[in-house]
Amino acid sequence: MNESRAAKLRLRAGSALLLTAAALVCGLPARAAGDWKRASFPDWSDDLVIKLVTDSPWSRPLNVRLAWRKDAPRPFTPNDVPGVNRSPTAQPGMIQGGSPLGGIGAKKPKMPGDAGIIVRWASALPIRQAKALYRQREEKLPLPKATELIAPRGGGYVLELHGVPAEVAHQGPETVADIARQSVIMRTKTGRILRPIRAEARVNALSLTILVTFSDTEPVTLSDREVEVTGDLQIFKFRASFPVAPMVYLGNLEM
Repeated sequence: MNESRAAKLRLRAGSALLLTAAALVCGLPARAAGDWKRASFPDWSDDLVIKLVTDSPWSRPLNVRLAWRKDAPRPFTPNDVPGVNRSPTAQPGMIQGGSPLGGIGAKKPKMPGDAGIIVRWASALPIRQAKALYRQREEKLPLPKATELIAPRGGGYVLELHGVPAEVAHQGPETVADIARQSVIMRTKTGRILRPIRAEARVNALSLTILVTFSDTEPVTLSDREVEVTGDLQIFKFRASFPVAPMVYLGNLEM
């Protein structure tokens, strides 16, 4: 095999690996790519659904560093992780069957030093449509059902931090939500600053989803040019920027 052909095969294999990894994020099979500007909902390929929720004008994949040091003198231990010492009063949705890091008698676990998360606007219509299609295909429902499964927008701009390690909620999801509500900030390129009106944290299996809602009574417009969101969740910090113009969808600015 000549060097040129070998290089092409390596490039093709690398592309296939990236596509498969993205497909695993949402549990969907990898298919041909699509474009929401060319295909109308619900005629979107599985790969397009993945792209919308993982890396699109409304979604930003980030790698964040995790710092497990605490301000208090007592060091962090695996016993702080929900599920290690299961009690009858444990909250619904917490990890069942012991810690995700190992049960009683397991070797002392090494806490992760970084994590790949996705920061996205869960309130944006294309994101809600993509999630509806994922559910429709996962549950093998008729295609027309996808429209019925689109979540209502509700009120405000909802920022979603998806894929946060569950260990971040070692003091409980309510504590995480409270920290997010106090620390997350949205800034526009024109200098406007918006602070959350509420926040919520949900623990699912080994991951944590954080939802931060901003008021839309004074909506973001194209003149704002760009929106940047930052936050310090104590264990990790994040920063993500979203140019406004690419978020126009079906003639509306979607966030």
